[in-house]
Amino acid sequence: MNFSKQYIIQIISVASNNLRLSSDKIETVAILRDYIQHCENLEESIKKMKAKTELSKFAIKLWEAFQYTKSTSIDFLRISEIFKEHSHNLVMELSNLLDVATPDRLHEIFDSMTVQEEISVELGSNTFHSELPTGPSLNRVMVVEEKQTKESVERDELKEEFILGGIKDTPSYDFDDFEEEILKPISKLEKLLIILSEREVDGDELAPFIKSMRKNAEFSKEIGFTILAEMHTVFYTALVYVRDKKIFVDKNLIESLRACLIVVVAVVRGKDVDITNYLNKAENLGKYLNLE
Repeated sequence: MNFSKQYIIQIISVASNNLRLSSDKIETVAILRDYIQHCENLEESIKKMKAKTELSKFAIKLWEAFQYTKSTSIDFLRISEIFKEHSHNLVMELSNLLDVATPDRLHEIFDSMTVQEEISVELGSNTFHSELPTGPSLNRVMVVEEKQTKESVERDELKEEFILGGIKDTPSYDFDDFEEEILKPISKLEKLLIILSEREVDGDELAPFIKSMRKNAEFSKEIGFTILAEMHTVFYTALVYVRDKKIFVDKNLIESLRACLIVVVAVVRGKDVDITNYLNKAENLGKYLNLE
């Protein structure tokens, strides 16, 4: 497998790891990766994906990453950093794609992209012969032409939405800034957990931590990091409950809150470790707080 394919497939994998996926969505990601792995011309395939309504915005992000892999001046000292940015930038569009494209629909889209037309033209005459894989040729051609017309209109609408919507709705952020913002309060939060295990903490002391975690939960959700948003939400909600005397601080609560922090750090730093136990502990706290 060539470098470009490996790079694209891996940024998709990393992006999908930051989303909470159902079995159908996992299958959709697998279909997407398999298509890219086996396509003969990756550049043309991504261009075709950009022309499909459901795949357009996602493919734009893939195209940016593909162009990088074809650069003649790749800085291999920074490639890990660039890879993080590309996978991070893909998260939101992958999430949006998985919300609208079922496995069957994605198969349909890719099948339509791989339909081959064999056209032979007889020189010196006005006749031509066109063969399509299945079905009556005239009806099939009419359907294909109709779809192309609709898709071109939808594609233009998407371009307008992408350009104009970016001004009002798309936040400007850098992955390093995001990482720094998310990790900045972690050490103070760990100290808070130690204090909570030792004595009662009043509302004024908890207020800045609640505010910080709520803001980072919203930030994570806004850019598509579902797991990070969930961990932050569980953490600050638990602090609100402690402040309002709705729950008591005990060893289990402290361990569950620490589990939230461990998941956050592992996801942001891309640690290749099994965090299942911590994730389960944090999710159980979320269920207890009625955050399902």
